[in-house]
Amino acid sequence: MKKNILIKFSAAVLAFLGISMTGVTPVSHPVKAANKRVKVISKRYVTVWSNYRSGRHKVTHVKKGTSHFVYQTTKDSMGNLWYRIGKNEWVLAKYFTKVEQKRAAVKASRAVVKKVRKTTKTKKATKAVSAATLAASWSAPMGSKARAKAVVALAKAQVGKSYVKGSKGPGAFDNASLVAYVYKQAAGVNTGSTAKAQATKGIAVSASKKSGFTEGDLLFWGSKSNPYNVAIYVGNGQYVMASGDQQGVVQTSLSTYFWPSRARRVL
Repeated sequence: MKKNILIKFSAAVLAFLGISMTGVTPVSHPVKAANKRVKVISKRYVTVWSNYRSGRHKVTHVKKGTSHFVYQTTKDSMGNLWYRIGKNEWVLAKYFTKVEQKRAAVKASRAVVKKVRKTTKTKKATKAVSAATLAASWSAPMGSKARAKAVVALAKAQVGKSYVKGSKGPGAFDNASLVAYVYKQAAGVNTGSTAKAQATKGIAVSASKKSGFTEGDLLFWGSKSNPYNVAIYVGNGQYVMASGDQQGVVQTSLSTYFWPSRARRVL
């Protein structure tokens, strides 16, 4: 009886002095952590304890490489730092490293995402406008500017592609297939697949001077019955043509040294 009273009295005195019966002095005012995230960097598994004081017991384990939010930090009487990662879940801080998300990196990442979204939106809008332009040109009457503008735009878009004799496009063309592709896609007009067939389409246009040409006109070189080359006039004294193996599809200016022998207006 006297022994029990003595033990209780001793415990009370130690508690008053801030010392526990186990010799560990608990920290009574743990510090809150603000938006901190940590990751397990050592040991295959780290033990999660019910508290950081004596008398604690194992709750679970966390695997190496996993990340966890820190809701509270504190130190025990030995100076060991502890993290609270859940309700009644404490881990020794020495097995963790802070996961940093630098503001600049986050901001840059968000800027890239925003730029990609904006670019995608612009591309979709451009594609929609192009489709609308082509659709409008198809429904426009022959001789309208809508058809001619659509043909010129699509012809210019082919510049830089390869010349391959016999190819039908859209990756490569010869001179006749370029004309056939552009007119069919942009204006819904079938010009035929050879320069000879194309030379019979539409109406004849004077080729004596460039002022007589209109956007979308077909320009021919060679004889009337058997032309060897054909191009699409795109305005401002220029035309688009599949020029050959070395040059591919080009946009170039009319020259007195290489003037077309005749022209046809198909639109």
